[in-house]
Amino acid sequence: MRPPAGPSPFGRIGIVGLGLIGGSVAAATRAAWPDVEVIALDRPDVLAEAEARSIVQRRARSLDEFAGVDLLVLATPVPEIINQLPAVARIAGRAVVTDVGSTKRSILRAAGQTNLTRFIGGHPVAGRERSGLGHAGADLFDRQPWLFVPGLSPDEGSLQRLETFVRGFGAEPHRMDAETHDKTMAYVSHLPQLLAVALMNTAGAAVGEAGLSLSGRAFGEMTRLAASPAEMWEGILATNADYVAEAAVAMANELPTREARLGVAQWVERTFQQAGEWRQRLAHARPETR
Repeated sequence: MRPPAGPSPFGRIGIVGLGLIGGSVAAATRAAWPDVEVIALDRPDVLAEAEARSIVQRRARSLDEFAGVDLLVLATPVPEIINQLPAVARIAGRAVVTDVGSTKRSILRAAGQTNLTRFIGGHPVAGRERSGLGHAGADLFDRQPWLFVPGLSPDEGSLQRLETFVRGFGAEPHRMDAETHDKTMAYVSHLPQLLAVALMNTAGAAVGEAGLSLSGRAFGEMTRLAASPAEMWEGILATNADYVAEAAVAMANELPTREARLGVAQWVERTFQQAGEWRQRLAHARPETR
């Protein structure tokens, strides 16, 4: 059982976007610190649902209503985050501003063109194949990495407050630069998404619904991400296209391209042994993957 969180480093929190991640931030905040005020901006129906669940105390009708918050979390798709930054800079004041986008280079560049002095890029490496507030929950970030990417002039105090904040959710904060973040995510997050989609489309086209009905648990696990909505991924892939393309080529080079290759026991043994060793390292680094 997770130990109780200490005092919240932020008294008033604003969240722009109450989808899976933003909604889970709101729910986790309320679970860890019931006295913290959470203000949110989204569609009226989404805000009504959040209020019914008691994870939001006040609705915002525009970004201007976030003036005076201690922390502002931008939890919209990556292109929207980039478009929101100039307006956020006008009202942020002394608030710490962070985001939850899955890519960081474009967001950090856009933030650098504003006068946001306390902007710190963020990325909780947690999610589900289904999006929306209905799938959000306070436990989404438990024991999951939360990556922080400081700007060119990092504010150590603000960064430490953010790290304390996400530890209150049970998350594990890590620091890295934007380039390393985007390359890493291309291989361990964005490529798996594309592989799930490609595998689902390839198998479906080849064997149809009748064939799919005969698949086992492994196929279901490997294609779970194929249910992810395209609109969630458009901005992610567009802002990390170079590294995702690199990852796709590297993956293609690992696949057998000739029947003769599959018939060579030495190639099969070497490839599977290498994969098994990497899988053991993953299980050691992330025990929940066992």
